[in-house]
Amino acid sequence: MNKNPTSNAMATTFRAARDGARAAAKAAAHVACLYLIEANGGRGSVRETWRGEGPDSWCQMAAPGITAHILAESFGDRARVVFIALTDAEYERIRAAAEDRNACYHDEECECDDAPWPALGELAVPGTNEVGFRNGELRGQVTRAVGSTRLDLTLDDEPVNEVAALIQMLRADR
Repeated sequence: MNKNPTSNAMATTFRAARDGARAAAKAAAHVACLYLIEANGGRGSVRETWRGEGPDSWCQMAAPGITAHILAESFGDRARVVFIALTDAEYERIRAAAEDRNACYHDEECECDDAPWPALGELAVPGTNEVGFRNGELRGQVTRAVGSTRLDLTLDDEPVNEVAALIQMLRADR
């Protein structure tokens, strides 16, 4: 005989709340992908992701030159995005816009980097094909294949609205 009848009711209530939160996060992630597609001029598609393929994510937005995973550890509001085959000029526009949007406004004791993104000169060093960047913690990396004129930019954990702004800025110049 159950001596505490409220524990079963509370367990059921907890499961319902947890399942509701999970469903809401999944829905937010799918809407985030649609937001990124809209930022990309309506180009792209959304698909489910599976464990073991890339980062743990709710879903993925894929378009020519861009792949964004909406991270499962978020509420559908953070993404890992890869910009593929950027020109040097496109990278510089993204770098300048992102550093301007995310400028550090802390006090002088702050450990944020003044220029956390690598400059193109750092990527041109012979033998350098990947450079990480940070602002307090590692945020992503830039990869240039040896001898290539194009580069790939990966942002590991960014707010979806920031990713959308970068996509819009990049697409406006193409």
